[in-house]
Amino acid sequence: MATGSEAGKPAEVVLEWPKQDKKRMLHAVYRVGDLDRTIKCYTECFGMKLLRKRDVPEEKYTNAFLGFGPEDSNFALELTYNYGVDKYDIGAGFGHFAIAHEDVYKLAETIKSSSCCKITREPGPVKGGSTVIAFAPDPDGYMFELIQRGPTPEPLCQVMLRVGELDRSIMFYEKALGMKLLRKKDVPQYKVYHMPIVVLMPFFLLILID
Repeated sequence: MATGSEAGKPAEVVLEWPKQDKKRMLHAVYRVGDLDRTIKCYTECFGMKLLRKRDVPEEKYTNAFLGFGPEDSNFALELTYNYGVDKYDIGAGFGHFAIAHEDVYKLAETIKSSSCCKITREPGPVKGGSTVIAFAPDPDGYMFELIQRGPTPEPLCQVMLRVGELDRSIMFYEKALGMKLLRKKDVPQYKVYHMPIVVLMPFFLLILID
């Protein structure tokens, strides 16, 4: 279990931690209104693979696991379709998933040429920085941030959540789940969120709503 913050330590030191710690995030579960439509979006636009799919008629649901590699070594998204339900309210707490890609401009063109997804924020540097990003919602409105980075064994690299009390949330993720605080910064110019931003291992991004 993590006992303290890793914020401020050199990156090479922080990155040694997941090599020694056996805990990892397995999957994120959420509901979609049309499973086949969402699978098409994630595989054809985002480049994920359908890892497995199962139907449970006695409980009236079907789910599917998608990701960029085998579940025993990679993070996965578990999509659930409940019979007869074709739409959900996402809620204000969820922000986005993030996918790392070597060429976000190229990925955005692939998405724009498809019939299942679209780009809502064109590729370009983040405000005040140089990292190239873009945004693309899936068919149900779940947002995906596309981040330009070098090759990585885990392209599905981040889940962004909004929280009401930052210190309490950090304590939960550190003490209860064994994560470590990697970095924290205040970005007051974003008036809607009025942060700080906190990144915890393996890839949670928490934003405090003021």
